[in-house]
Amino acid sequence: MKNSALHPNISVDDARAAIDFYEAALGAETLDVITAGDAVIHSDLVLRSAAGESTFTVAAAFPPDSVAPEFGAPTHASFTIPVEDTDAAYARAMAAGASSLTEPADWFEGFRQAAVRCPFGHRWYFVTVADSVTPEDVQKASDAWVAAGD
Repeated sequence: MKNSALHPNISVDDARAAIDFYEAALGAETLDVITAGDAVIHSDLVLRSAAGESTFTVAAAFPPDSVAPEFGAPTHASFTIPVEDTDAAYARAMAAGASSLTEPADWFEGFRQAAVRCPFGHRWYFVTVADSVTPEDVQKASDAWVAAGD
């Protein structure tokens, strides 16, 4: 496993299919897969981009402590991937079988994002943010979004 500042563990109903999806949809590279019988109990995947490198684990759900999200139900977390081209990342995920939550759009000048739900219930955001965008720009856009009631 590569070192990563944060290494989230994603529980899914079909870990082998999820790993295949994350490779196709996100360009993830599988570093290792550990099994117990037919169940994937651990795997390490890595995402590489201009923003850096992140790792995450995909494994079978083991209720009651580890459950996969119900597809379409609210999720307790989401994942954001900084990308060079939001539209291309969104198209790749959709072609691999993701469901659209938000089509690619400029939230404001210099900040473009899209959101999908993978077939395993997790929510993924793709964002392209210009170097010129400041926290104040994001706060201003957030305030406008709240004021509009979106």
